[in-house]
Amino acid sequence: MIGEPTWMTPWLLLAVGFGAALLTRGVGVLLSGRVEPETPIFDWFACVGQALVGGLMVRAIFLPTTILAETPTLDRAIAVAVGFAVFFLSRQQLLAGTFAGVGTLTLLNLLRDSF
Repeated sequence: MIGEPTWMTPWLLLAVGFGAALLTRGVGVLLSGRVEPETPIFDWFACVGQALVGGLMVRAIFLPTTILAETPTLDRAIAVAVGFAVFFLSRQQLLAGTFAGVGTLTLLNLLRDSF
């Protein structure tokens, strides 16, 4: 039949996807030498990227859709506040702030479950 998938169809799709990725990366390498990174457009892209990450973080904290939604909003807010406090008190050590926030959320959940 015409249009019926064969054993070769997945390999053909994989090859097309690989070729597209290789082509875009190759063009990126060729053009990267001519791009001036210290321009307003790159500053704008950096700001947009940081805003997207910040927005996703706020959404994950206050409007979670995963199992995190089962934890109270107050617990999540306290964990974020502790994480930020440790981050700034430890001279902006990202790992320390992350572990403090995760540890605080874990501790709050364990305490809440034990009562």
